[in-house]
Amino acid sequence: MLCYVFLRVLRRVFPHRGAAVAAEDLIYWCAAGFVSFAVVYRSNQGILRSFLLAGILLGAWICRITVGPLFEKAGTAILGIPVFFAKKFINRLLFVVKRGKISVYQLVKRKKREKKPTVPRSRESSRKGRKLEKIKRKPNKNKKT
Repeated sequence: MLCYVFLRVLRRVFPHRGAAVAAEDLIYWCAAGFVSFAVVYRSNQGILRSFLLAGILLGAWICRITVGPLFEKAGTAILGIPVFFAKKFINRLLFVVKRGKISVYQLVKRKKREKKPTVPRSRESSRKGRKLEKIKRKPNKNKKT
């Protein structure tokens, strides 16, 4: 049962999604069932006794009530310390990387602005200017010669 408490400690320190938790539980309980069956079968010359199953269940319940919560709190505190420092260290490294990306982006953007010459557009090259040119070029039909 303390192995399951350790698994819960790992879940608190490294949280993950529900599907992963369900898969861990399934694997743990299948393995615990096989190990318990093998130990009981071997120690009783192949005879499964019901009082052994009741003893296993009672022991698991007592462990969960008494020692389990203490073990879980202590394990979380002990494993949380290196994880805290690892997260801080990784954040420091990622800050340098992110800041470098921002600096490179700003440098590239500045270089593009310097390369592109800014030529003022003439009235004829603009869209409105072309429309005005067409209007000005239209012959006047009302004039009689």
